[in-house]
Amino acid sequence: MTAGTFEKAKRGTMSIVGLQLAVTLLAAAIAALAGGWHAGYSALFGGLTNVVASYYMAARVFAGGLASGPRDWLARLWLGEILKFGLTIALFALAIVVFKAAFLPLILTYMATLSAYWVGLLRISFGQAA
Repeated sequence: MTAGTFEKAKRGTMSIVGLQLAVTLLAAAIAALAGGWHAGYSALFGGLTNVVASYYMAARVFAGGLASGPRDWLARLWLGEILKFGLTIALFALAIVVFKAAFLPLILTYMATLSAYWVGLLRISFGQAA
């Protein structure tokens, strides 16, 4: 991987996190208008769960740069994914137990941000295969 490819991958990954954040804010606004403030903040927590976990993983993976080599890159990727999973569980528990978030807007917005991830991934990778 070259420095240019690394930076392009980093920018693409952060653009996906930005797309997830935009979907989260839109879904929270729609939920608040349709179901009141409780539905709105529940949707916000659901989306932010994925946004925070995705950002954390991306920051962890790209923090080491290129200098460390492929083995370290793969190790950061695996560790980042494992920690992302744990962080997601912890944030869901926080939203449901502490903030008493409504489950339906929470999970629907989380699912919408997962869809945004795949749409973003397709968008940045379309035309890259040669």
